[in-house]
Amino acid sequence: MKREVSFYSEGQKIVGDLYLPNNSEGKKFPAVILCHGFAGVKEVALPPYAEFFAEQGFVSLVFDYRGFGGSEGERGYLVPQRQVTDIRSAITYIQSLEEFNTEKVSLWGSSFGGANAIYTASIDKRVKSLVVQLAFGSGERMIKGKMNDEEKSKIDSTLAKAWAREVTSNKKLSLKADQILTDDDSKTFYAKMSEEYPQMQVKIPITTLSYILELKPEDVVSKVKQPILIIAAENDIVCPATESEILFSKANEPKELCILKKAKHFDTYSGENFKISSQRAVEWFKRPN
Repeated sequence: MKREVSFYSEGQKIVGDLYLPNNSEGKKFPAVILCHGFAGVKEVALPPYAEFFAEQGFVSLVFDYRGFGGSEGERGYLVPQRQVTDIRSAITYIQSLEEFNTEKVSLWGSSFGGANAIYTASIDKRVKSLVVQLAFGSGERMIKGKMNDEEKSKIDSTLAKAWAREVTSNKKLSLKADQILTDDDSKTFYAKMSEEYPQMQVKIPITTLSYILELKPEDVVSKVKQPILIIAAENDIVCPATESEILFSKANEPKELCILKKAKHFDTYSGENFKISSQRAVEWFKRPN
């Protein structure tokens, strides 16, 4: 059963969908909050996971970050720290529900949402367990890892000019999300999804790249004391499996690393890879503390 919900994060309205187990009336259930990826919306990729988690006995919440989908906020304004705050607001919201078991709230994050989930779990001890898939350890490696010195200098210069423009004239230099994405897999996926879900068609400030360059989940994953399952796709060109291996090497026990053989980034959301990743997540959430 699904119902539309809303709550607030720093005064701005967040919209979401809550998935409830069948015959849930009068019962208490653990919860999972799902965190979507770069420029995503709650209707894309996440519902099959939320539905499966609900079938397995979890109250599951998907929501739009501020500035995206149906939530309030400046369109396309992507700041990881703000999204972490939105996740923490979602935890507070879900703990207010009668259907919730306040001792069991877990986070599930995919791609950019995996990075956000790691940061959230590193500071918010209400999180009891964590599953991240297709994540990365360093935003700088993701953006600049294959660049030569000239290309790195060019992006630094562009960002400096964009920041100066924002600071001196309050004018943002923005691009469509597919203009920021660099790999063919992401561009293809985004083009298909944005045609099906027009709410994905937003412009994102170029200065967002600065926040991503500074984003280093590998520096905080050692602060995550909760059990963590890391899922990677062997042939991922968006967030290479080596990124997950770096996160795993720096994570605390209990931890597990699951690599989906021959899978690419977006293969994970359907077919056999979905079955494997969703089942492994449920098994992790159900493990005894």
